[in-house]
Amino acid sequence: MWHFSQFQNYVFDLYGTLVSIRTDENQPALWKWLCDYYQAFGSHYTPAMLRRQYHQIILKEETAIRKETGCEYPEVQLEHVFLRLLEEGPGAFGILPETQSARKAWAAATANAFRISSRLWLRPYPGAKKLLGRLKAQGKRIYLLSNAQSVFSLPEIAQCGLMELFDDIWISSDHGMKKPEPLFLSSLMDAHRMAVSETIMIGNDPVSDMGIAVACGISGAWIQSDHQTKKQRREFIQSLAEIYSTEGAARIQERSSIQALYAELCADYPMQDLLLYGNS
Repeated sequence: MWHFSQFQNYVFDLYGTLVSIRTDENQPALWKWLCDYYQAFGSHYTPAMLRRQYHQIILKEETAIRKETGCEYPEVQLEHVFLRLLEEGPGAFGILPETQSARKAWAAATANAFRISSRLWLRPYPGAKKLLGRLKAQGKRIYLLSNAQSVFSLPEIAQCGLMELFDDIWISSDHGMKKPEPLFLSSLMDAHRMAVSETIMIGNDPVSDMGIAVACGISGAWIQSDHQTKKQRREFIQSLAEIYSTEGAARIQERSSIQALYAELCADYPMQDLLLYGNS
């Protein structure tokens, strides 16, 4: 059994772990808005056509990445998807940014506009900033490993006031792969020379976060923000034992929330709060 304070390297998931977010990309109004947006640049889609083409391009790019890298879990960059939608869209004319840098800026702006329009809320979980700040004050190393798009996830991390608390941020869109691809985590560990025994993965997703932790031989704190039943949790731990090892599965421990981990850390270190990063 491990104690949360015993590690040197803390690798966090983002959404559902440190940050609560709700998006809805199925809103008809969202795709109607995006159609109007593309029409302003000369590409004439219907909402159904645009949505279908969006998902088809993602699948094509995932297939290309999988073929090139051999990764089982590829990750695309949505900027490329939004730019292809403009370049390949139906219409008698197209208004394309002239330079490569202008196209990159247009794609980033479009991706962020789409994200903001689909987002219902975004906020850090109670205790998230306190936990990261206290770990940092104790000289621990703090990393982010997230299945996300850096084009809009980096602004969201900053918006939640967490950016300065990480020693490094690895986002799947920047690496062409996503959790639970073991190479995604092992590459981060290699880059920072993290010892297996000194490293823990903290996340809410049983497969992406806990599966990758066991695959890489490290401990895991499974945050129950998705509220799985006891039976579901027990069955998943058993599946990890069958796929990897009983010893590996035993390194996974459940915690109710990030706030519970903060309370646990304070209990292990009953000292005056050393935070320099706020109290949210």
